[in-house]
Amino acid sequence: MRKILLVEKSALWREKIGNWLREEGYYLISVRDRDLAINCLEKEEIDIVLVEEKVLRENSFSLLSFIRQSFPDMIIIALGESNDSFPLQELFSKGVYDYISVSSAPSRILSVIKRAEEKVSLLEENKDLKKRVISRPSFAGIIGVSEKMQRVFSLILQVSQVQRPILLVGEQGTGKELAARAIHQYAFSEEKPFLKVLCVALPLEILPQEKPKEGTIYFEDVHLLPYKQQAEMLAFLEEYRFSKKSSDLRIIASSEVPLEGKVAEGSFRNDLYYFLNAVKIEIPPLRERKEDIPFLVDRFLQEIEEETGREGIRVDKEALRFLIEYDWPGNVVELRNTLEGMVILSSGDLLTSEDIPDYIKKRQREELLGVKVGMSMEEVEKILIQETLKFTRFNKTRAANILGISLRTLYRKIEQYDLALERN
Repeated sequence: MRKILLVEKSALWREKIGNWLREEGYYLISVRDRDLAINCLEKEEIDIVLVEEKVLRENSFSLLSFIRQSFPDMIIIALGESNDSFPLQELFSKGVYDYISVSSAPSRILSVIKRAEEKVSLLEENKDLKKRVISRPSFAGIIGVSEKMQRVFSLILQVSQVQRPILLVGEQGTGKELAARAIHQYAFSEEKPFLKVLCVALPLEILPQEKPKEGTIYFEDVHLLPYKQQAEMLAFLEEYRFSKKSSDLRIIASSEVPLEGKVAEGSFRNDLYYFLNAVKIEIPPLRERKEDIPFLVDRFLQEIEEETGREGIRVDKEALRFLIEYDWPGNVVELRNTLEGMVILSSGDLLTSEDIPDYIKKRQREELLGVKVGMSMEEVEKILIQETLKFTRFNKTRAANILGISLRTLYRKIEQYDLALERN
């Protein structure tokens, strides 16, 4: 799977082009300006860059110069609205691979991407760089091809460039610490300390002894901090966050619950909340990004192989279906632990539905897509088609195959139940 970096000032076009490419299976990182693009290129293995012509021309083609100097073989595709041949010739003379009008049909954009992919493959073969091909989609060690995680990745890039407190909110096991470490990684061009503080057992008197002046302080589970200690924490943060000696210090906190509710019930100080909530990133639970599960399974099985010394561990289709359909209340951590238990208890290298824990199978039988006694057959059919379309990310051919109906019948049912509107 190729990694594509989209550099486009317009949020509307970032969303449109991003959706087109993700639907075709590409792994996309989208940013809005030159600085974020350079930061991303320095830290991620990018195959193709799609960049707005205006951004490309800024500061005497500074972004293009950086790419050519640092990544001489990088494929660069310009996006714009120009019909003048002279400006386009100038771009091509500077090494731009192709030019696409942003108003072009998706098929035109995909055609150019496909040709660019072929050139990337040729360059890799000629230089014997096949190991550079990305085997698993990741961003700073975080797995996520879903749109929700793509938005999280974009936010991580953006907030890493500003010195404001950041609040990460998400259920237990969603990967808030990984997000905090990603922000830290992108915030500093060189290695800086990352100090993790557990608020559930926070002896605040030790903080002044640490005297951190640079790097990141990560306050984990700030919602569990006792009320009487919150004033001390606020005083500490105000002193070190705004002091001249600690101008290179980043503050990140995490919470498993929305702090607004804690403030409303009087168990969390509103002044501390306002301090920490300058920038908030919500990490989605695994049940809201199930398309990431196959990639997470691959990553975790690879890690388990390295830890156990076993090789060739894999999951069959039926077992993977169970893993995808389960809601994972413990999120990514629960998925990882479940796979580890399945591997330990299995007798072979192929994990099947027989290896799936009984509680997962039972839960799925009980939920049954929300179908209840008393519903009409039409209501049940609508739910089934709707959920299948969601599961396939609205790939209608795949959905029709799963449902065992013709594509023509599926289109008729979509129109009958107004399911086309459900996607918006």
